[in-house]
Amino acid sequence: MRSRRGDRSGVTGVALATLLGAMAMLVGLTACNEISTTRNADGTPAGPDAALMARADEGDPAAQLELGLFHRNAAAESADGELARHRAEATRWFTLASEQENATAQTELGVMLVTAEGDARNLTEGRRWLGRAGEAGEASALFMLGDLAKNGEGEPPNPVSAVSFWRRAADLGHTGATHRLGQAHEEGLGVDPDLEAALTFYRQAAERGYQISQYRLAVIHDEGTLTPRDAAEAVKYYRLAAEQGYAPAQAQLGFLYARGDGVIQRYDEALRWSRMAADQGDADGCNNLAVLYLKGLGVEQSFDDALRWYRLAAQRQHPGAQNMLGTIYLTGQGVDVDPKEAEHWWRMAAEQGYAPAQYNLGGMYGRKISTALTREEALDWLGRAAEQGHRSAARELADLQAAAAADAEIGEPQETAAADPERATL
Repeated sequence: MRSRRGDRSGVTGVALATLLGAMAMLVGLTACNEISTTRNADGTPAGPDAALMARADEGDPAAQLELGLFHRNAAAESADGELARHRAEATRWFTLASEQENATAQTELGVMLVTAEGDARNLTEGRRWLGRAGEAGEASALFMLGDLAKNGEGEPPNPVSAVSFWRRAADLGHTGATHRLGQAHEEGLGVDPDLEAALTFYRQAAERGYQISQYRLAVIHDEGTLTPRDAAEAVKYYRLAAEQGYAPAQAQLGFLYARGDGVIQRYDEALRWSRMAADQGDADGCNNLAVLYLKGLGVEQSFDDALRWYRLAAQRQHPGAQNMLGTIYLTGQGVDVDPKEAEHWWRMAAEQGYAPAQYNLGGMYGRKISTALTREEALDWLGRAAEQGHRSAARELADLQAAAAADAEIGEPQETAAADPERATL
């Protein structure tokens, strides 16, 4: 029904995207200082309180910090015209408070500088302010410094330094840093690989309600590669993360309910959790719903709804859904038969390394379904699928290689008999 496409909380990733994601992990960064922006009648953010402005102008660092937070929040809600102004104002007020050694403002300023785009990004100055905040005991600054060191932003990656920063932040109670230490020990990043230590850090973060750690623990127990598989323990941690609204956990919990794996099989629960994930745009949740509608499990069977959810999952790069759409278009299940559309979706899934789609795409040549696919491409795709252990692809690859060798001997192409269309997909 659903193939998990990997733990989405791994250490690897695009550097800037990782840093932007890290901002969400700065647990407790300004929880006591957040200001919600009020809005004018036209929907634009209203200005800050006059008394607050007066205190800030008089040099009160706490008021300056609050004004910085006001403009930072307003920037997130503003159109392009006002965006630059609010960012500039946030930077100005954070700088004034930072120069008076307000550690929270120093952290906010450092984060703004290292995560800004274009000319506004200043890694050197951002690191300097984060360093000053870290020395003052600001855990969120140490966490961000760890991420910068790990990614090698502006300088060579230094995983040992990253672990040192994360450890200091974790000792100050930063839950995101505790999770990072779990990742580092699991992957051998800056430390020797140590699964027991990794599990300990993940559990510590999970016990504090950190949903990404809860999800990672669930995946570890679910996959059974690092530890013996424990479906009940997997369900426990999936549920903890799912109840906090973590879409990947909701989707996998729905999948387990559909299978009756670690829980009593209940299609109504499968539908409920899958829909919650899909409503957040989770591709796996969309694919789950497609299967449930296709088979009429926990819901009235509806091919139209199944096709709609398959499309949504496929558009979100779910390879299984893309592969299924290819099959639907080739066989004409509720749509007009369209081999070109089938090839399109199979190619999209194949390019993501999905072996069934690689087999289906490569097989279009021998079955004379595609007019564009060359024998060389077919050999390549079948070979990729075979390398992943796809036995049907391996057999078809051998047949096609033999035909190619025979053609080479006689110097002319040899016709390949079309196979049963039912073999077009697994």
